[in-house]
Amino acid sequence: MKPRWIVCEDGDEYLSRFQRFLGDEFEFVAAGDLDDVLRALPGAAGLLLDLDFHRADPTRLVDESGIARAQLAAGERRRLAEVQGVLILRALRGRGVGLPALLCADLDDPAQVQRLEAELGPLAVVPGNEGVPRIGDRLRQIPALSKAPRRPIGGG
Repeated sequence: MKPRWIVCEDGDEYLSRFQRFLGDEFEFVAAGDLDDVLRALPGAAGLLLDLDFHRADPTRLVDESGIARAQLAAGERRRLAEVQGVLILRALRGRGVGLPALLCADLDDPAQVQRLEAELGPLAVVPGNEGVPRIGDRLRQIPALSKAPRRPIGGG
């Protein structure tokens, strides 16, 4: 049985790329929002999340409390979409979901990456220019990632 990974994104670019190049070794299932991830959780080995969900249905975007609202002002929608992957992962962690996760995000601030990895671990932030072979290597190494200690923000 292949390890099953949930790919959470607002399109299918990651999903199709991972299925094409890593599908012989891993199973990938699509999730477009928090509710989809929650439905796909049983039996999953881990999560692959995109950061930006600018194409997502605004009524499916969750805020910092993990709740989606029917009405969002344009500025709020944009703000939530830009960090939706983090907000989804934060909501999952708040529900006790401790699966290892990879967050595909181009973050310029190494301190921000460290904070996210500490707060939302087990997590690795993966730069957008990282190739599929390297991501495959990361997926193969996940047992080591999942045993990484969770550290509080500001902790060492």
